[in-house]
Amino acid sequence: MASTDLPTSLTASRLHPELMAFLAFLDRFCARPEVLVPLLERQPRRQIALRDGEYLCRKGDQADAMWVILRGQVRIEDGQVFGFRKAGDLVGELAFYRVPRSHDGRRRGADLRANGDVTVFRIDASFVERLDAEAAVVWHETVASVATSKIDDAQAQRLRLSLERSHAESLLSKFVCEEGMAAARASITGDEPIDAERTDVLVWFSDIAGFSAHAQGLAADEVGRLVRELMDVQIRAIAEAGGQVDKLMGDGLMAFWRLPDRDRALREVPAAVRSALITRDNLIELVRSRGLPLDVRIGLHFGQAVLGDFGGSDRIAFTLIGDTVNRASRYEQAKACQGGLPLGRIRLSPEVFKWLGEDLIRSFERAPRQFSDKHDVAYDVHASVEGAER
Repeated sequence: MASTDLPTSLTASRLHPELMAFLAFLDRFCARPEVLVPLLERQPRRQIALRDGEYLCRKGDQADAMWVILRGQVRIEDGQVFGFRKAGDLVGELAFYRVPRSHDGRRRGADLRANGDVTVFRIDASFVERLDAEAAVVWHETVASVATSKIDDAQAQRLRLSLERSHAESLLSKFVCEEGMAAARASITGDEPIDAERTDVLVWFSDIAGFSAHAQGLAADEVGRLVRELMDVQIRAIAEAGGQVDKLMGDGLMAFWRLPDRDRALREVPAAVRSALITRDNLIELVRSRGLPLDVRIGLHFGQAVLGDFGGSDRIAFTLIGDTVNRASRYEQAKACQGGLPLGRIRLSPEVFKWLGEDLIRSFERAPRQFSDKHDVAYDVHASVEGAER
């Protein structure tokens, strides 16, 4: 019922000025405001003015009143601000109607403080207690309507927060690997950092050979598009094989498979090697169809590494460290074996090769060759068989 529909005796000219805001509150939540307005009209003035930061009530206070906000905002605090109420809202009613937990009555569960200059209308317990049967029903229905509105608002806010969190996690997953998401969540929620772990892993390094020279003649946006296309081919194959991309490094990529037990290694090392073969074939098809002077190198090594968040207090850097990572990088970087012959596009360490079945072994040289890194350290390598064709 709108205030303009109230009986003549209840029009604005007959009301205390502060009751005008109260009428707006009743119009919003009360089915029969004409029952309550005459009673409120006869009450002594209960208008309270507060300045910014002043307490309307404190946590633990006796809950013997509730308030309708006539002007300004009230903030709800319990160590930190977790809500605001504006003009036309009822506050303090939840504690007022709470079932007392002990003989000392109902207690406030949070602080209510003025957020700027605020005016409220106080409704004492004595007002509620003196209501006749009809008015009591109308009043309690009004408060129930307020509570229902707040529950609806809370559910809508919870849904918004859930969607925002889902969007944020989806966005974050584009920057950190699956294992790193746990470290990111711990950082966001303030939980203890995830402990680092020493475990077996398979590490993948790949690089687009010739890309830097080719990119010199391209516009910046063309470079960006081409890199994304080349990365997408690899990321899809790695994800489908259960791997996690650790980082993108220009035209290079590092990924890993966490393999804490033998059963998982038996299953996922061959899957990782298949994904390397698929990546090689798809990339070669792509660059040949475009006439691009590019090639690909992929190095895979299996061993122990330490997996964890190695960032600072204000930066997450979830990754792997250890000699296994360094060796995988060496396999990718090698250009030729010690005899000067080129190596195939995919280079497996013996520690990876030993996990393969016959269906995969035929794609690689059975007898290992050797290459040396820049420090003249020699490594055995099983290269993919197309190396002899290049």
